[in-house]
Amino acid sequence: MVTKYKTDGGLTVLLEPIESVVSISVGLWIKAGSRHEKSDEFGYAHFVEHMLFKGTKNHSAMEIAQIVDRVGGQHNAATNREYTCYFINVISDYLESSIGLLSDMYYNSLFSTDELEKEKNVILEEIRMYEDAPDDIIHDIFMASMLSSHPLGHSILGTIESVKNSSREKLLRFFKRYYNNNQSIIAIAGNFKEEKAKNLIDKYFQESIVRNPEIIQDTISPKRTYRQHVDKDLEQVHFCMGTEGLKWGDADRWTLFILSTVLGGSMSSRLFQSIREREGLCYSIYSFHSSYSDNGIFGIYCGTSPANYKRSLELIIRECEILLKNGITSQELEDVKTYIKGNLALSL
Repeated sequence: MVTKYKTDGGLTVLLEPIESVVSISVGLWIKAGSRHEKSDEFGYAHFVEHMLFKGTKNHSAMEIAQIVDRVGGQHNAATNREYTCYFINVISDYLESSIGLLSDMYYNSLFSTDELEKEKNVILEEIRMYEDAPDDIIHDIFMASMLSSHPLGHSILGTIESVKNSSREKLLRFFKRYYNNNQSIIAIAGNFKEEKAKNLIDKYFQESIVRNPEIIQDTISPKRTYRQHVDKDLEQVHFCMGTEGLKWGDADRWTLFILSTVLGGSMSSRLFQSIREREGLCYSIYSFHSSYSDNGIFGIYCGTSPANYKRSLELIIRECEILLKNGITSQELEDVKTYIKGNLALSL
Protein backbone atom coordinates (compact mmCIF):
# COMPACT_ATOMS: atom_id res chain seq x y z
CA MET A 1 0.00 0.00 0.00
CA VAL A 2 1.28 3.46 -0.89
CA THR A 3 1.16 6.25 1.70
CA LYS A 4 0.88 9.77 0.26
CA TYR A 5 1.10 13.03 2.19
CA LYS A 6 2.56 16.54 2.10
CA THR A 7 5.19 17.87 4.47
CA ASP A 8 4.73 21.18 6.24
CA GLY A 9 7.18 22.60 3.70
CA GLY A 10 4.94 21.63 0.77
CA LEU A 11 6.87 18.57 -0.50
CA THR A 12 4.76 15.60 -1.68
CA VAL A 13 5.86 12.23 -0.23
CA LEU A 14 5.07 8.72 -1.54
CA LEU A 15 6.06 5.70 0.58
CA GLU A 16 5.67 2.02 -0.35
CA PRO A 17 7.24 -0.46 2.11
CA ILE A 18 7.98 -3.87 0.51
CA GLU A 19 9.22 -6.33 3.14
CA SER A 20 10.11 -9.09 0.65
CA VAL A 21 13.12 -7.23 -0.78
CA VAL A 22 16.47 -6.24 0.75
CA SER A 23 16.92 -2.94 -1.08
CA ILE A 24 15.39 0.51 -1.24
CA SER A 25 14.93 3.01 -4.03
CA VAL A 26 14.72 6.70 -3.19
CA GLY A 27 13.68 9.10 -5.95
CA LEU A 28 13.31 12.86 -6.08
CA TRP A 29 11.03 13.98 -8.91
CA ILE A 30 10.86 17.59 -10.10
CA LYS A 31 8.23 18.97 -12.45
CA ALA A 32 10.87 20.51 -14.68
CA GLY A 33 11.44 19.10 -18.13
CA SER A 34 12.28 20.32 -21.60
CA ARG A 35 8.72 21.52 -22.21
CA HIS A 36 9.17 24.09 -19.43
CA GLU A 37 12.09 25.79 -21.18
CA LYS A 38 11.82 29.13 -22.94
CA SER A 39 13.13 29.41 -26.49
CA ASP A 40 16.51 30.66 -25.23
CA GLU A 41 16.74 27.90 -22.58
CA PHE A 42 16.70 24.73 -24.67
CA GLY A 43 18.58 21.99 -22.82
CA TYR A 44 18.55 23.77 -19.43
CA ALA A 45 16.48 21.16 -17.57
CA HIS A 46 19.04 18.54 -18.60
CA PHE A 47 21.98 20.84 -17.80
CA VAL A 48 20.62 21.51 -14.30
CA GLU A 49 20.33 17.74 -13.78
CA HIS A 50 24.06 17.40 -14.50
CA MET A 51 25.00 20.28 -12.21
CA LEU A 52 23.33 18.77 -9.14
CA PHE A 53 26.02 16.06 -9.23
CA LYS A 54 28.88 18.59 -9.43
CA GLY A 55 29.22 19.62 -5.80
CA THR A 56 27.28 21.03 -2.85
CA LYS A 57 28.11 23.05 0.27
CA ASN A 58 28.82 19.75 2.03
CA HIS A 59 30.20 17.38 -0.62
CA SER A 60 32.46 17.58 -3.68
CA ALA A 61 31.46 15.91 -6.93
CA MET A 62 33.81 13.02 -6.09
CA GLU A 63 32.28 12.60 -2.63
CA ILE A 64 28.76 12.54 -4.09
CA ALA A 65 29.81 9.62 -6.30
CA GLN A 66 31.70 7.84 -3.50
CA ILE A 67 28.82 7.93 -0.99
CA VAL A 68 26.79 5.58 -3.19
CA ASP A 69 29.60 3.67 -4.92
CA ARG A 70 31.29 2.53 -1.73
CA VAL A 71 28.14 0.66 -0.65
CA GLY A 72 27.54 -0.95 -4.06
CA GLY A 73 24.56 1.22 -4.91
CA GLN A 74 23.33 2.99 -8.01
CA HIS A 75 22.94 6.76 -8.29
CA ASN A 76 21.70 8.45 -11.41
CA ALA A 77 19.20 10.88 -12.90
CA ALA A 78 17.06 11.32 -15.99
CA THR A 79 15.51 14.32 -17.69
CA ASN A 80 12.25 13.88 -19.56
CA ARG A 81 10.07 16.27 -21.48
CA GLU A 82 7.90 16.90 -18.40
CA TYR A 83 10.06 16.03 -15.36
CA THR A 84 13.52 15.38 -13.96
CA CYS A 85 14.22 12.48 -11.60
CA TYR A 86 17.19 11.84 -9.27
CA PHE A 87 17.35 8.36 -7.75
CA ILE A 88 19.45 6.15 -5.51
CA ASN A 89 19.19 2.34 -5.24
CA VAL A 90 20.97 0.75 -2.26
CA ILE A 91 20.47 -2.00 0.29
CA SER A 92 18.11 -0.91 3.03
CA ASP A 93 20.88 -0.18 5.60
CA TYR A 94 21.61 3.09 3.79
CA LEU A 95 18.19 4.73 3.79
CA GLU A 96 19.36 7.75 5.79
CA SER A 97 22.46 8.46 3.71
CA SER A 98 20.36 8.25 0.52
CA ILE A 99 17.74 10.71 1.75
CA GLY A 100 20.45 12.98 3.14
CA LEU A 101 22.39 13.02 -0.14
CA LEU A 102 19.35 13.83 -2.29
CA SER A 103 18.44 16.59 0.16
CA ASP A 104 21.94 18.06 -0.05
CA MET A 105 21.83 18.08 -3.86
CA TYR A 106 18.35 19.63 -3.85
CA TYR A 107 19.04 22.42 -1.35
CA ASN A 108 22.80 23.04 -1.47
CA SER A 109 24.16 22.57 -5.01
CA LEU A 110 26.81 25.18 -5.77
CA PHE A 111 26.62 25.55 -9.58
CA SER A 112 30.35 26.29 -9.53
CA THR A 113 31.47 28.27 -12.59
CA ASP A 114 34.51 26.01 -13.10
CA GLU A 115 32.40 22.86 -12.88
CA LEU A 116 29.76 24.40 -15.13
CA GLU A 117 32.27 25.11 -17.90
CA LYS A 118 33.63 21.56 -17.71
CA GLU A 119 30.14 20.07 -17.73
CA LYS A 120 29.22 22.23 -20.69
CA ASN A 121 31.83 20.32 -22.71
CA VAL A 122 30.53 17.00 -21.38
CA ILE A 123 27.00 17.82 -22.59
CA LEU A 124 28.27 18.99 -25.98
CA GLU A 125 29.94 15.59 -26.37
CA GLU A 126 26.69 13.92 -25.29
CA ILE A 127 24.82 15.82 -28.04
CA ARG A 128 27.43 14.80 -30.63
CA MET A 129 27.24 11.18 -29.47
CA TYR A 130 23.46 11.28 -29.77
CA GLU A 131 23.67 12.75 -33.27
CA ASP A 132 25.89 9.80 -34.25
CA ALA A 133 23.15 7.34 -33.18
CA PRO A 134 20.55 7.50 -35.97
CA ASP A 135 18.13 5.09 -34.26
CA ASP A 136 17.98 7.58 -31.35
CA ILE A 137 17.98 10.91 -33.14
CA ILE A 138 15.23 9.85 -35.56
CA HIS A 139 12.82 9.93 -32.60
CA ASP A 140 13.71 13.56 -31.90
CA ILE A 141 13.16 14.39 -35.57
CA PHE A 142 9.81 12.58 -35.40
CA MET A 143 8.75 14.49 -32.26
CA ALA A 144 9.78 17.80 -33.80
CA SER A 145 7.73 16.96 -36.90
CA MET A 146 4.65 15.87 -34.94
CA LEU A 147 4.80 18.83 -32.53
CA SER A 148 6.38 21.59 -34.56
CA SER A 149 6.56 24.93 -32.68
CA HIS A 150 5.23 23.28 -29.50
CA PRO A 151 7.28 23.15 -26.23
CA LEU A 152 7.17 19.34 -26.31
CA GLY A 153 8.74 19.23 -29.75
CA HIS A 154 12.34 20.28 -29.15
CA SER A 155 15.20 18.03 -28.05
CA ILE A 156 15.69 17.34 -24.34
CA LEU A 157 19.45 17.81 -24.73
CA GLY A 158 19.08 21.21 -26.37
CA THR A 159 21.34 22.34 -29.18
CA ILE A 160 25.08 22.96 -29.38
CA GLU A 161 24.35 26.69 -29.64
CA SER A 162 21.98 26.81 -26.64
CA VAL A 163 24.41 24.87 -24.43
CA LYS A 164 27.36 27.05 -25.45
CA ASN A 165 25.35 30.19 -24.67
CA SER A 166 24.31 28.99 -21.20
CA SER A 167 25.72 30.60 -18.05
CA ARG A 168 25.59 30.15 -14.29
CA GLU A 169 23.12 33.02 -13.98
CA LYS A 170 20.79 31.60 -16.63
CA LEU A 171 20.87 28.06 -15.20
CA LEU A 172 20.23 29.29 -11.67
CA ARG A 173 17.27 31.30 -12.94
CA PHE A 174 15.77 28.13 -14.43
CA PHE A 175 16.64 26.11 -11.30
CA LYS A 176 15.00 28.59 -8.94
CA ARG A 177 11.95 28.83 -11.15
CA TYR A 178 11.09 25.12 -10.94
CA TYR A 179 12.97 23.46 -8.09
CA ASN A 180 10.30 24.18 -5.50
CA ASN A 181 8.76 21.96 -2.84
CA ASN A 182 5.34 22.43 -4.39
CA GLN A 183 6.74 21.20 -7.71
CA SER A 184 8.53 18.16 -6.23
CA ILE A 185 7.90 14.61 -5.01
CA ILE A 186 10.11 12.32 -2.95
CA ALA A 187 9.24 8.63 -3.39
CA ILE A 188 10.65 5.65 -1.48
CA ALA A 189 9.99 1.98 -2.20
CA GLY A 190 11.55 -1.11 -0.67
CA ASN A 191 12.45 -2.60 2.71
CA PHE A 192 12.05 0.22 5.24
CA LYS A 193 9.91 1.20 8.18
CA GLU A 194 7.41 3.89 7.26
CA GLU A 195 7.75 5.84 10.51
CA LYS A 196 11.53 5.93 10.21
CA ALA A 197 11.29 7.21 6.62
CA LYS A 198 8.86 9.96 7.69
CA ASN A 199 11.23 11.08 10.45
CA LEU A 200 14.20 11.16 8.07
CA ILE A 201 12.26 13.16 5.48
CA ASP A 202 11.29 15.65 8.21
CA LYS A 203 14.95 15.84 9.23
CA TYR A 204 16.49 16.37 5.80
CA PHE A 205 13.68 18.08 3.88
CA GLN A 206 12.47 20.45 6.58
CA GLU A 207 13.65 23.51 4.68
CA SER A 208 10.77 25.08 2.80
CA ILE A 209 11.29 26.15 -0.80
CA VAL A 210 7.93 27.39 -1.98
CA ARG A 211 8.05 29.91 -4.78
CA ASN A 212 5.58 30.87 -7.45
CA PRO A 213 7.15 29.42 -10.57
CA GLU A 214 6.85 31.37 -13.79
CA ILE A 215 4.79 28.78 -15.61
CA ILE A 216 5.39 28.62 -19.35
CA GLN A 217 1.98 28.55 -21.00
CA ASP A 218 1.65 26.42 -24.13
CA THR A 219 -0.16 29.07 -26.13
CA ILE A 220 1.00 27.71 -29.49
CA SER A 221 -0.97 24.82 -30.95
CA PRO A 222 1.29 22.09 -32.34
CA LYS A 223 1.67 21.99 -36.10
CA ARG A 224 2.43 18.92 -38.17
CA THR A 225 5.31 18.55 -40.60
CA TYR A 226 4.08 15.64 -42.67
CA ARG A 227 7.41 14.60 -44.15
CA GLN A 228 10.88 15.37 -42.86
CA HIS A 229 14.07 13.99 -44.39
CA VAL A 230 17.59 14.36 -42.96
CA ASP A 231 20.39 13.20 -45.23
CA LYS A 232 23.19 11.26 -43.51
CA ASP A 233 25.89 8.99 -44.92
CA LEU A 234 24.70 5.74 -43.33
CA GLU A 235 24.22 2.10 -44.24
CA GLN A 236 20.53 2.12 -43.29
CA VAL A 237 17.40 4.19 -43.64
CA HIS A 238 15.96 4.92 -40.18
CA PHE A 239 12.39 6.15 -40.18
CA CYS A 240 9.43 6.84 -37.91
CA MET A 241 5.82 7.25 -38.91
CA GLY A 242 2.83 7.92 -36.70
CA THR A 243 -0.09 10.00 -35.56
CA GLU A 244 -1.60 11.58 -32.46
CA GLY A 245 -1.84 9.40 -29.37
CA LEU A 246 -3.51 9.89 -25.99
CA LYS A 247 -2.47 11.98 -23.00
CA TRP A 248 -1.47 10.12 -19.84
CA GLY A 249 -4.72 10.94 -18.05
CA ASP A 250 -6.91 9.45 -20.77
CA ALA A 251 -8.62 6.22 -19.64
CA ASP A 252 -8.26 4.79 -23.16
CA ARG A 253 -4.46 4.94 -23.02
CA TRP A 254 -4.38 1.35 -21.69
CA THR A 255 -6.38 0.22 -24.73
CA LEU A 256 -3.92 1.99 -27.02
CA PHE A 257 -1.02 0.39 -25.15
CA ILE A 258 -2.56 -3.05 -25.77
CA LEU A 259 -3.09 -2.20 -29.43
CA SER A 260 0.52 -1.01 -29.77
CA THR A 261 1.81 -4.18 -28.10
CA VAL A 262 -0.13 -6.36 -30.56
CA LEU A 263 1.09 -4.30 -33.51
CA GLY A 264 4.76 -3.91 -32.65
CA GLY A 265 5.53 -4.31 -28.96
CA SER A 266 7.22 -7.71 -28.83
CA MET A 267 8.93 -10.44 -30.86
CA SER A 268 5.56 -12.09 -31.52
CA SER A 269 3.92 -8.83 -32.63
CA ARG A 270 2.51 -8.42 -36.12
CA LEU A 271 5.15 -6.00 -37.41
CA PHE A 272 8.06 -8.05 -36.05
CA GLN A 273 6.71 -11.30 -37.45
CA SER A 274 5.75 -9.86 -40.83
CA ILE A 275 8.66 -7.59 -41.67
CA ARG A 276 11.57 -9.15 -39.82
CA GLU A 277 10.75 -12.83 -39.45
CA ARG A 278 8.83 -13.62 -42.66
CA GLU A 279 10.37 -11.09 -45.03
CA GLY A 280 13.80 -10.58 -43.41
CA LEU A 281 13.78 -6.88 -44.30
CA CYS A 282 15.08 -5.38 -41.05
CA TYR A 283 16.69 -6.06 -37.70
CA SER A 284 14.77 -3.57 -35.55
CA ILE A 285 11.11 -2.64 -35.84
CA TYR A 286 8.60 -1.66 -33.16
CA SER A 287 5.65 0.57 -32.32
CA PHE A 288 5.55 2.97 -29.36
CA HIS A 289 3.26 5.36 -27.54
CA SER A 290 4.45 8.42 -25.60
CA SER A 291 1.93 10.05 -23.27
CA TYR A 292 2.22 13.57 -21.85
CA SER A 293 -0.04 15.68 -19.66
CA ASP A 294 -1.94 17.15 -22.61
CA ASN A 295 -0.70 15.29 -25.68
CA GLY A 296 0.20 11.86 -26.91
CA ILE A 297 2.22 10.51 -29.81
CA PHE A 298 1.83 7.06 -31.39
CA GLY A 299 4.57 5.91 -33.73
CA ILE A 300 6.34 3.08 -35.53
CA TYR A 301 10.12 2.84 -35.97
CA CYS A 302 12.06 0.77 -38.47
CA GLY A 303 15.68 0.59 -39.61
CA THR A 304 16.37 -1.06 -42.95
CA SER A 305 18.57 -0.83 -46.04
CA PRO A 306 17.76 1.71 -48.77
CA ALA A 307 16.89 -1.18 -51.08
CA ASN A 308 14.34 -2.55 -48.60
CA TYR A 309 12.83 0.77 -47.50
CA LYS A 310 9.94 0.90 -49.97
CA ARG A 311 8.89 -2.71 -49.35
CA SER A 312 9.15 -2.28 -45.57
CA LEU A 313 6.99 0.85 -45.68
CA GLU A 314 4.37 -0.91 -47.80
CA LEU A 315 4.19 -3.84 -45.36
CA ILE A 316 3.90 -1.54 -42.32
CA ILE A 317 1.01 0.31 -43.93
CA ARG A 318 -0.61 -3.00 -44.89
CA GLU A 319 -0.41 -4.29 -41.30
CA CYS A 320 -1.97 -1.05 -40.03
CA GLU A 321 -4.78 -1.32 -42.59
CA ILE A 322 -5.50 -4.94 -41.58
CA LEU A 323 -5.57 -3.92 -37.92
CA LEU A 324 -7.89 -1.02 -38.67
CA LYS A 325 -10.23 -3.22 -40.71
CA ASN A 326 -10.30 -6.41 -38.63
CA GLY A 327 -9.14 -5.39 -35.15
CA ILE A 328 -7.33 -7.95 -32.98
CA THR A 329 -8.27 -11.52 -32.19
CA SER A 330 -9.47 -12.82 -28.84
CA GLN A 331 -6.29 -14.86 -28.53
CA GLU A 332 -4.11 -11.80 -29.17
CA LEU A 333 -6.00 -9.91 -26.48
CA GLU A 334 -5.46 -12.68 -23.91
CA ASP A 335 -1.80 -13.08 -24.88
CA VAL A 336 -1.05 -9.37 -24.59
CA LYS A 337 -2.74 -9.18 -21.19
CA THR A 338 -0.52 -11.94 -19.81
CA TYR A 339 2.50 -10.33 -21.53
CA ILE A 340 1.84 -6.98 -19.82
CA LYS A 341 1.16 -8.60 -16.44
CA GLY A 342 4.39 -10.60 -16.71
CA ASN A 343 6.40 -7.47 -17.60
CA LEU A 344 4.89 -5.62 -14.66
CA ALA A 345 5.68 -8.45 -12.24
CA LEU A 346 9.30 -8.63 -13.40
CA SER A 347 9.74 -4.86 -13.14
CA LEU A 348 8.77 -5.03 -9.44
